[in-house]
Amino acid sequence: MEIHAFILGGYGVSAYVVTAADGEAMVIDAPEGSQAIIEFCEARGLVPHLLVNTHGHADHIYANRLLKERWPAIEIAVGNADAKLLTSPLRNLSPLMGAWIKSPPPDRLLEDGDRVELGSVALEVLATPGHTKGGISLFSADGPGGPNPNGAGGASAPGAAGYLNERSVTCQPTRCTQPSG
Repeated sequence: MEIHAFILGGYGVSAYVVTAADGEAMVIDAPEGSQAIIEFCEARGLVPHLLVNTHGHADHIYANRLLKERWPAIEIAVGNADAKLLTSPLRNLSPLMGAWIKSPPPDRLLEDGDRVELGSVALEVLATPGHTKGGISLFSADGPGGPNPNGAGGASAPGAAGYLNERSVTCQPTRCTQPSG
């Protein structure tokens, strides 16, 4: 599994392209500036099959429509309690950004304990309400370099995808790497 990190848009929103060894890909969050995600995927021949929104506020769903238009088969997934935010500009707070964002509706509603499959990688959905009622995080016992050598696994911070343990992870725009040793 590789995690490619992007910091996009005027709000500096984190977004990710996660790839499995077999070439499957998914996108986590679609902020303003997600044309960079499209260009990244196209340069590598990736066709993401899933877009996971970690919550339904406008800054994280801004480009859902753009990604769906580029890849019509991509499924949009979001925490069940945030589903209505995607299609309602007033609920997703986009007028506060000076915009009127209406995402396509979600294809998949996520609950705590669900699994998101990416090739041979399975990410567990963790309900992390607080910022929104339907906020989620993704958990994997494997890090970017493979199974966690410490055996504890790692959970992403709310609203992020990644691998955290006592050795940490370094995220630079477009790539996350686990320290060696």
